[in-house]
Parts: sequence; structure tokens; C-alpha cells
Amino acid sequence: MTAAVEQRLAPLLTRDGPVAGYVAQGDELDVLPFLRAAHHAGREIALPAITRTEMRFGQWQPGAALNPGFSGIPQPDARDPLEPAILLTPLLGFDRTGNRLGQGGGFYDRWFAAHPAAMRIGIAWSVQEVPTLVCAPWDIPLHAIVTEKEWITPS
Repeated sequence: MTAAVEQRLAPLLTRDGPVAGYVAQGDELDVLPFLRAAHHAGREIALPAITRTEMRFGQWQPGAALNPGFSGIPQPDARDPLEPAILLTPLLGFDRTGNRLGQGGGFYDRWFAAHPAAMRIGIAWSVQEVPTLVCAPWDIPLHAIVTEKEWITPS
């Protein structure tokens, strides 16, 4: 994670409720430094635990063991799921209206649909922005996108 992204996310620590992030894969922005800071600020932290059919969020704290899950992605135990109030989600692409391109499994969109009150924040590099994304009826837009250059509130 860049220091600029962490600074942009810092105001989220004043909001109530658990914060969820992800374990970065490949070139995704790493949000674990922010999640560590949130934990040290007294916030409950969660990471996704994905099966073939659903995504839940399991509680996590720095230093806690993660096990290989769906597609080998490290994940916590989620037998007692935690419902995040704020969800940081990785992106492959995004546009300024809050549309997102993910990995294509639909896990985040299904979770967003079932938990509409959660604040949905996409995390991406600025070069991942595209002029327009074509969306399906089940695609749920983000409330904000954070890049190394800016905080974007969809129009």
C-alpha cells in the first residue's frame, strides 16, 4: 500500500463498525498496512473467506494465521462470520460512476446485494481507470474508489 492510499483511508477510522479488506494478489494494492493500523486503533478487522459458492468475512488480527482458501488465496476461519460496515475491495478496473471490474466470480456483488448498508470502497491503481464499464443488472456500484492519486466519489 502506498502512504497516499493509507492517508486517504485514515478518515474511515472515525466510522463505526468492523472494517474488511483483502489479502492482495499479484499487482493489487496491499491494504494490510491500513488494516493493521485500524486494528491498533481498536477496530474489528475481517478478511474474506471464499468457498465455491459464497463469500463470508472472518475476523482477523495482525499475526493471526491464514489458511489457503479458494484459488489458494490466504483467508481466515469464517465459521463465526463478521459483518463489516466498511468493505475495501480490490479492483481490476473501475470508472468514475462507481462501476467495478473484479475477478469475475460475482462473490463481492452477491455480498454487496445481501448487505446494502455496508460502505463499498474499491482500491485500485489510477491506471486501472477506464472511461466506462458496461455493467450487468446484478453489478452493484461502489460508494468510493481510492487510488494512489485520489479519493473518487462516483457521480
